Formats: sequence, structure tokens, C-alpha cells
Amino acid sequence: MHDANHTPNWYAVYTKPRQEPVARWNLENQGFEVFLPMALNPYQRVSKRNEDRTEPLFPRYLFLRAVPEVQNLATVRSTRGVVNLVRSGHELVTVPEAIVDGLLARRDPETDLIALDPAELDVGDQVRVFDGPFAGAEGILQQRSGETRSLLLMKILGRETTLEVDSLLLQRAG
Repeated sequence: MHDANHTPNWYAVYTKPRQEPVARWNLENQGFEVFLPMALNPYQRVSKRNEDRTEPLFPRYLFLRAVPEVQNLATVRSTRGVVNLVRSGHELVTVPEAIVDGLLARRDPETDLIALDPAELDVGDQVRVFDGPFAGAEGILQQRSGETRSLLLMKILGRETTLEVDSLLLQRAG
């Protein structure tokens, strides 16, 4: 498809809010290879209408594989749903192939969704919350609370207390 001098690279595309699927569809119709990693939102409640609980793994971003020397990337900016290609100054930012390959490897073959798994931690492990309102807090993992929550024993204001946090926000401390 491409000669040896023109190797395709992955680029990040910044989209309009909640327009990632529109941008993907339009870019694919222009002949670009596009990857929009989707994941199941564990926090969205299933409604009576059983609405779709999937959402982009990286809201407002998708990946486009192209050869700028061969394909006209100027059309990307004017594509419906797209704001622009991500740049650093005037240079397009390339996304390392290993990152996209890693995401593709985590895709469930049946659903095409990216598997989001919490870190492998054992009860009794010293853990740190790395994001969210309790970012930086440390504690001891007491137990898992369902599929997406964990109970931590933490010292807050000089007292030990139990706190329930998102399991995806935990990492081993130290």
C-alpha cells in the first residue's frame, strides 16, 4: 500500500464535544484508518430503556493513521466532528505505535470495548489513590466492594477511617 519511504504513523485528532463517532465515520469515508477506543462506563446506571453505557476512552480524541507525504491531512481539519489534528507548535504530534497496539490488544474480541482492569492488588497492600478527589491519599486495602469499588483503611485528621474509592484509581504505594 505504501512504499518503504512513507511509513504510516498514528496521529491524535481532537474532536468536537460528543462528536467522536461522527468524526470517525466521516474520516473513514475519506479513506483514513481511524481508531476510536471505546470502554464501558462502570458508573452510568442502566436505564429502563437500556441506553448504551459505552463511551470514548479518551473523550474528544481519536486516532488517525496516515502518511502525510501521501495523504492530504488538510482535509481532516474541515471534517465534520473534528476540531483539528493535535500539534506541538507547527508539528503534528505522532502517537507511538506501541500505545495504539497496547490499546488494540486490550480490546474485547466480542464487544470491541477496551478492557479497563484495576491494578492487581491484594487485601492488606499499601495503596495510593492517584486521581480524583482523594488523589495522593494512601491507605491499606481492606476489601473489594463490588466490581469497581474498594474499601481503604486511611488515617484522616488523626483518626483511622474506612473510605470507599474507585478501584481503577488505585496503585501500589511506595
